[in-house]
Amino acid sequence: MIASLATFLFVHQARAQFEIGDNVAGISVGIGGHYRAYTSYSSQSPALGLYYEKGVTDLGAGVLGVGGFIGYKTLTYNSRASWVLGPGFEYDWRWTYLIIGVRGAWHYNEWHGLAELDTYGGLMLSYNSVSWKDDTRYPEGFVSTYSASSGGIGLTGFIGARYYFTPQFGAQLELGYGISVLSLGIVYKF
Repeated sequence: MIASLATFLFVHQARAQFEIGDNVAGISVGIGGHYRAYTSYSSQSPALGLYYEKGVTDLGAGVLGVGGFIGYKTLTYNSRASWVLGPGFEYDWRWTYLIIGVRGAWHYNEWHGLAELDTYGGLMLSYNSVSWKDDTRYPEGFVSTYSASSGGIGLTGFIGARYYFTPQFGAQLELGYGISVLSLGIVYKF
């Protein structure tokens, strides 16, 4: 009976923590970030993230995982402009942020001893894009639609933890400097 219990616990731990060959996909919702929209913004979407990771090799006392990430967020600015002479108008500006990156994470779990917990830290190399669009209905005589976009390469760090409720399904908490500072998500391991 003790041997059966020990086998069950070992198999459960091997299936719950991150190992070579494991594939993890997930979706997250984040808050916080380095976003600027004029001097303030009227509304914002949550920072949404999709990610995939595969365990590829042992790395010291842990496992190296590599994968990809896509993040998206929008901000809007609406404000009423009044003119002394003539009718006013409503500013309608929108910023859209998009991050597409590759990630590498080191999963180290020897320190906590919990079979359901997977802790990790890593780096992401990404292409970060921002676009701005002005949909304001200006008074007659003004140019009515402006847009601009910009992008560049970014390198960010992150730390996180995944807690598995079953060997396949879990929750994730991650801190970093990507599409958001703090993200919460659900994960599926296959």
